[in-house]
Amino acid sequence: MSQSPRSIRVPLNVDAQFRLAVGPLLLPVRALIVVASVSPLAYLLLTLRLPGLWGAAAAGFLLALAASFGLPERQGVWLGTHLAYRHAWRLLPSTVTRGTAAHALVRDLDGSIRVSGERGSASVQRWVPRRWRPLLAVPAPATDARGLLRLAPGGHRGVLVLQGPPVSLSSDTYLEWCAAVIRWVGTVDCPVQFLTLMTHHDADRVGDAFDRRVSGWPHTPLRDIERVLASTLAESTLGLRHYVVLAPLSAGDDGVPHLSTPWRAARARHATAEDAQRALQSAVRTAAAFAIDVRAADRDDIAALLAHTPLGASRAMVGDQVLHIGERHHVVLTTTRLPATLEVGAVVDAMTRAHAFGIASLHVFPVAPAVARKVLHRRSSMLLHAERQGADPVEAQVALQDTTDVVAALAQGEVRPCRIALTVSVAHSARDLAHDAAERLGAVLAAHGFRTTEVSGPGFLPALALAPGCPPLARSLVLTSDSVAARMLPCLGTPFADIGAPLLGVNVLNGTPAHFSVWAQPNHNLVVVGSSGAGKSVAAKTLLVRHVMENVAAVVIDPDSEYQSVMHAVGGRYLELGTEALNPLAVAVGTSPDAAAAMVLPILSVMAGDDRGVRDGRPIRRLPDEDQGWLHGELVDFFSARERAAPAALMHDAVDHLQTHAMSRTLTDRERDRCRIITARLRRFTQGRRAAVFDRPSTFAVDGQPIAVGLRSFAMTYGADLTPALAVLLTAILDALGRGRGRMIVVVDEAHRITSDPDAGEVLGQLVRQARKHGAGVWMLSQRVEDFVRTDLGRTLAATSSSKLVLGTEEAVVDEVRDVFKLRDEEVAAISPAVPGRGVLLAGPERAVVGVLPGPAIMALADTRTAGVAPGLLRAGAG
Repeated sequence: MSQSPRSIRVPLNVDAQFRLAVGPLLLPVRALIVVASVSPLAYLLLTLRLPGLWGAAAAGFLLALAASFGLPERQGVWLGTHLAYRHAWRLLPSTVTRGTAAHALVRDLDGSIRVSGERGSASVQRWVPRRWRPLLAVPAPATDARGLLRLAPGGHRGVLVLQGPPVSLSSDTYLEWCAAVIRWVGTVDCPVQFLTLMTHHDADRVGDAFDRRVSGWPHTPLRDIERVLASTLAESTLGLRHYVVLAPLSAGDDGVPHLSTPWRAARARHATAEDAQRALQSAVRTAAAFAIDVRAADRDDIAALLAHTPLGASRAMVGDQVLHIGERHHVVLTTTRLPATLEVGAVVDAMTRAHAFGIASLHVFPVAPAVARKVLHRRSSMLLHAERQGADPVEAQVALQDTTDVVAALAQGEVRPCRIALTVSVAHSARDLAHDAAERLGAVLAAHGFRTTEVSGPGFLPALALAPGCPPLARSLVLTSDSVAARMLPCLGTPFADIGAPLLGVNVLNGTPAHFSVWAQPNHNLVVVGSSGAGKSVAAKTLLVRHVMENVAAVVIDPDSEYQSVMHAVGGRYLELGTEALNPLAVAVGTSPDAAAAMVLPILSVMAGDDRGVRDGRPIRRLPDEDQGWLHGELVDFFSARERAAPAALMHDAVDHLQTHAMSRTLTDRERDRCRIITARLRRFTQGRRAAVFDRPSTFAVDGQPIAVGLRSFAMTYGADLTPALAVLLTAILDALGRGRGRMIVVVDEAHRITSDPDAGEVLGQLVRQARKHGAGVWMLSQRVEDFVRTDLGRTLAATSSSKLVLGTEEAVVDEVRDVFKLRDEEVAAISPAVPGRGVLLAGPERAVVGVLPGPAIMALADTRTAGVAPGLLRAGAG
């Protein structure tokens, strides 16, 4: 039955309509019925004895006209039925005003809706038999209790809010989730309706969440611009909200809703509150076993759902080519035939691609296996008869074989039969734009193989097919299997949808805002990689500014000296190493001699180390293990002697200690030689211009204020000494974490320069390990993706960081990036070839392809070509 787990052949999708041979023509049964209905009139024409052949000609013309009239369809129904529907306003309500239905003639005149002859429904319905009255009414909704919706007429319904999976449509996880949902609702054993609202986000709610998040931040132009950006983006993008409506007793064992046709209306039974409550509790109780996240809908949830339907809108009107609900024009599409092969997520893919406000409804009605077998046997008999009576032999044989396969699968328990009905609507304040959106949606569904048609009648029935708990249109009911229903679910989670987190950008898949906070993750470390031009710098600065606005401390190690504008805008300090001093021994203050020696040792190992190679034009230096063991002991003695000294020791103090005390000890010739070499190498950092950086008290400290340390000038002057400077900075930050500075972000730009160096990399590794313990996050950025992912440390950091943002990557390294970050095929396709600002965001269980949205203010700050920053963006008090 299946071609692959993701794509299946839809059973019972090939239909061979019964046709009867009439001369050279094959006419369907409907045409024959119409011909039979006019045959008495044709006979009368023959008996009138008109002159010549006029009688025979008139009778023949009448029969031919009747036969042709039985062929065409409109909106999925016979033309005659469609013409009758156009006058349905005489029997069916055509306006609803705050729950009160009325009859009227509704017309669209030059874009303006005109209502005339409006009168109450009671005067019409009193002439209708009681059992048919529910078909002619717009149910009045009421919320009696949490999760319960009462329709009058119609009975009670259970309503749940469903959280969609925050995964890609093309992932196996999505298919597994869809299959689990269908199995879950199968345990409830009642008709189910899946409803998805495609609605705009609440701009006011987003603005309030922004204000709470940055409540400690001064009111500056930067804050105002960021708030407007978040609110505007919410207002202009669509989000998906999912509901599950349980409708016990609304359909028979054959899966046909009682209120879908007049002939079944007498069988309708209205579910009581106890029936709906029982189904609701069963669904909530069993959801956890299937890993489904649901909750009973509250009054606000149900009101939000009803507001987009005739049941809850303040005003709704329907007429010829008119459906107006609330403030929007609606266009309803229904599916009359499924594709031959169905891909998982086809419906929700069409919804997101249409980028239109609207609703999607998928009704799923379980069918008893015994009843399904009877229906299929009857179908087989009709197909055999159709084949004998002249139907297309190939079509009939294929349909017959398909039916036989389903009967066999039913007998073996491989499929669960059900009837499904898919109905979607799009809406817009302008009628033409609503029809344009409907055309887009229909085109995408057609590309997936669905046969859809726009439906405009009778009355509100098409719109009610999208209302919670109301039946679908009979023309859209299709007998199929549960595996097909799973692949048609109109559900998709919205990853990174927490509006309380900083805005990052837009989900590329569904166009929804992507909010991301490192503080919501198991650890707060972040890796950002992307080739040159992929937008790594803009993305990192966007995240940094929006996190710092929460009054978070930040330290940026800036090898290319490009964060000056950012620091000034957030009220921080920017220091350029070379003019500022960086004492390697300052971290020893207030710590035990042994701990101080352990923190300083990696720095001195880099400063005095033996050459191990060259990377990026810089020598890689490190002391052998035996030298590090000896030096650690000397440093313990040195710090013990200065334990009560108030000022921090300087480099020349440590060098003097090695020169005088260490050399005077009893040493072997080799040890004395190594002591002399190490001391001489360290002495270089106490002489000349290096002394201005490394041999005087530090001119800055890591505290609660944002700070960035630029290394560009220093690297241009002392390129070989950049690694010691990085090691000193990382050690100072590690010391600040240990002293409890609160929430802190440490940004290490061009992290590959550190991961490729053993000793500086060791300090970075310690910093990453300690960050979570002290409530900090280390952000490692690199545009040399190959250098980052090809080192053991880089791969380890990528694996242990809870959050990763992988931007555009060169083709030569894409396979390694896929392996290190465990990317899926569709995610790799999104980043190669690179599109500036587009990347894959991975954070805990959530993942999405996002487009980074810095906004005008941050873009001005993040642009590396910008030398300064507009004074108007500065935080109050920033210098």
